[in-house]
Amino acid sequence: MTTGGGYSCIIIIGGYGDFYMKLEKFKERDNKKVGILIFTVCCILLITGVYLYSSFAIYEQDQNFNVINGTVEDPGDLYFAFYVDDVISKTMPTKGSGYTLDTEKSSCTNGATPTLNEDTWSIKVNNLTTTHTKCTLYFKESTPYDECVSKYGADSIQCSIIADVDTEGCPTVNDDGMVQVTGEESENGYLCSAPDDYGTSYYYRGNVTNNYVKFGDYYWRIIRINGDGSIRIIYDGTSAHANGESSEDRQVGTSAYNFYYDNNAYVGYMYGTLGASTYEDTHANTNASTIKTYLDNWYKTNIEDKGLSSYISDTLFCNDRSIFSGTGIGTDTTYYRWYSSRDVYLTCSNQNDRFTVDDEVTGNGDLSYPIGLVTTDESYVAGANIHDNTNYYLYTGNSYFTMTPNSYSGTAYMMLIDSQGDSGGIGIIGQSRGVKPVVNIKGGALSSGDGTASNPYRLSGN
Repeated sequence: MTTGGGYSCIIIIGGYGDFYMKLEKFKERDNKKVGILIFTVCCILLITGVYLYSSFAIYEQDQNFNVINGTVEDPGDLYFAFYVDDVISKTMPTKGSGYTLDTEKSSCTNGATPTLNEDTWSIKVNNLTTTHTKCTLYFKESTPYDECVSKYGADSIQCSIIADVDTEGCPTVNDDGMVQVTGEESENGYLCSAPDDYGTSYYYRGNVTNNYVKFGDYYWRIIRINGDGSIRIIYDGTSAHANGESSEDRQVGTSAYNFYYDNNAYVGYMYGTLGASTYEDTHANTNASTIKTYLDNWYKTNIEDKGLSSYISDTLFCNDRSIFSGTGIGTDTTYYRWYSSRDVYLTCSNQNDRFTVDDEVTGNGDLSYPIGLVTTDESYVAGANIHDNTNYYLYTGNSYFTMTPNSYSGTAYMMLIDSQGDSGGIGIIGQSRGVKPVVNIKGGALSSGDGTASNPYRLSGN
């Protein structure tokens, strides 16, 4: 029995041992399965988390966004997802970072559409009619054309103009903004760019034939798109005149710049105190010049009284009275910048010389009406120089005043565009010369036409 019992025990023990070993093996295999299961679940959770982050978690509600055109009183949650250069971002780029909204790629659910207000740097959601709307916003590096489209829309005239900017054949621009105009341009037509007091300006140069505007029953020519998006235009007649055509119809009449001309003060579009002992008092903007009064009266009759003032921008006119030599006081012999300089700028160095109506930040706020004259700098970038040029668009066959002083040496002189298109001439300010008004149309005001003489740019509905 002992042997049998031992055997039994051995068998039992052995059996138990075999069972135990089998149990251990079973447990080992089971732990592997559990580990694999846990690993698989973690992977699934990780992948799901990444997916949810890229697809849903990145959408964040932001109460700082402007919601417009909604037809529901409380649209509920509004969520935004941001992509910068096609890479997910938790925030949208900041203003001035060089990015803009890619309107072609950006979209919202529920039929809503997003736009970016460049000025306030806020997203506007249009057609918001349903709660829990999600917007996916793509941002890309902005170009001048992108910035224009964001502000005025792809169909705006100035954006279509900017899209045609030329980099070949245009004058070089220095780091300080000086445009290196080396000669006149009579054969070709270009759209070029240079800095102005608001940003980047796009100017027409040479024998251009696509800068005609019909406004207020008159024909005008676009000088440039200003850096603030407004469009600077110069009067060109009651009918469309071709480049090279000599006609008195291309001006509104004649006037002296100032009736008197025996003081430095009279080079001002507005001027200060005669007999003053300081430059500041001499060139204070207290009194209207003769030509300013002429232009103000023309503006009231032909723009304000016709209900067209709402289309005009308060963009500055430059009467650059900066000095090359002399004091600029009283009857002291004085040479102003353009007496000897051929350095061309679309910026205006002194705020006192930047004539505006209401703007006292960039301009001086001293005008009664937003009207002025072309500057010599603008005529140079337009195609003029010290030689005759009868084929660029500012030639009229008549001599007319610019807004740029030349000198005072017993008599005050202003810069002219003469009857042969030469922009290096000077004229005694007391003599009558042609008057060609210049105004600035608000960005987005022109909405039809292609800029040709037969189909000029026009206001909406005109």
